[in-house]
Amino acid sequence: MMPKDKFDLAIVENLKQAQAEDVLPNLPQMLEWIQDLNWPVAEPMIEVLLHYPTEITPYVEGILQGNDDEWIYNCLVAIVPRLPFFSKLVLVNAVEQLATKDVTAQNEHIVEAAKQALQSMEP
Repeated sequence: MMPKDKFDLAIVENLKQAQAEDVLPNLPQMLEWIQDLNWPVAEPMIEVLLHYPTEITPYVEGILQGNDDEWIYNCLVAIVPRLPFFSKLVLVNAVEQLATKDVTAQNEHIVEAAKQALQSMEP
């Protein structure tokens, strides 16, 4: 029930209609499809993932604490701002750590995205 490639929009449409018990075990693999927001399946997959905010939050936190800069950035701009407030609260520490990093040429976009994500966390 995972896309076969970055163009497999049909399977993502099926995921939108699937029962939660069929989707939940696949959340970590589904998040892998947003590693590149240019992939055609990325935005529709985000829509599916956002139906499960409580369940994806620990996985998003793991990504934010990881070392894949593009995936971190994608979560900061495409997932975190769209989460409900209660899910954002769980992520606030991970996002704050990113927002307060020393800025370098390599991480400037992540630090800025983290600062913007923090603004989305304000009540």
